[in-house]
Amino acid sequence: MTEDLYDREVLLQRDLADFPKLLAGDQMDTAEPRRWALVAREASVPDKQGGNERWSADHLFVDQDAIPTIVEVKRSEDTRRRREVAGQMLDYVSHATLYWEADDLRKTFEETCEAEEVLPEQELAELLGDDEEAIDDFWDRIEANLRSGNVRLLFVADDIPSELKRIVEFLNEQMSTAEVLAVEVTQYTSGEKTAYVPRLYGQTEEARQSKQATTRPDHDEDDFLDDVATKESEGKLTASKATALRDLYEFIRGEADDHDFGGTANVSVTARWSVLGGSAGMFTLNSTGKVVFWQPANIHDPDESDWSHETLIAWYEDLATISHPKADVDRFTSDKKRLPIDALVEKEDRERFKNACLDFVDACSQQ
Repeated sequence: MTEDLYDREVLLQRDLADFPKLLAGDQMDTAEPRRWALVAREASVPDKQGGNERWSADHLFVDQDAIPTIVEVKRSEDTRRRREVAGQMLDYVSHATLYWEADDLRKTFEETCEAEEVLPEQELAELLGDDEEAIDDFWDRIEANLRSGNVRLLFVADDIPSELKRIVEFLNEQMSTAEVLAVEVTQYTSGEKTAYVPRLYGQTEEARQSKQATTRPDHDEDDFLDDVATKESEGKLTASKATALRDLYEFIRGEADDHDFGGTANVSVTARWSVLGGSAGMFTLNSTGKVVFWQPANIHDPDESDWSHETLIAWYEDLATISHPKADVDRFTSDKKRLPIDALVEKEDRERFKNACLDFVDACSQQ
């Protein structure tokens, strides 16, 4: 195969939209490769609150940590990229961090999905996995990242000149919250076959050390209980729902093999039993008043599972005995299963729930 430069800038823009893996997310973070959702091509950037479009970024992507990623594309033959592209990108980000808002970005994303004939919910599920809380507050997290300057700027070209590489490295080393990188996408062709090789520039050791942590905050028991108490005092949770959440947390703490905390705007706790395999998570208790159940490991492949599919079905049927109209077995037919805390405000119902979970663990351990 021979190296083949892009004839037109729009072709490279199209390929990035169609194949986001060209953004080299696996090179940005080898431990947790970046995944992408396209919010918009030609993303408009206003120059004031409520203003009209002043600039237009080639692409706006977001990753699984709700970090907005602004992409500017230039072909190697466009000599302007050496003189203008850095200043152009700074225009975008300095105004986007002030004036882009969650509701507008969500609407733009939905319009993009509609044009591509895909469901927005499906796109977010593929990006975020089974983390229901992450989906619930995704757009608010994006806006929060914008306001704090936690953004990513990507310069993409089929050839990145040395001058631009140094600009990118310098900016990335100097900025403590924003990440500035360049991706060189080399195109190889042979007859009708085409291959692409992305290469990342800008991640120097100095840049890594300059960044502030962008991972989710570490939570603990006090954070969870304080969050429940705050929501109760603000009227977001009734007293009976708050009591149910505290009681279920005590159940997790006393019976689960392990538990861990997560979430951003809302604190959650996940109960884990090692016999379940995989990540060993059975359910997550969210301070908003939701119980989310996780599909145990290998359940779709009986030959690889330590216990039978019938055991899982029996557990779901046990959960259906809880006296609440929404707590029937049909609630547990998809990969992601939810139970509102409303179903567990009565002590008798919570005891049924706890017994169903313990019976499930016991049945799994005996197989």
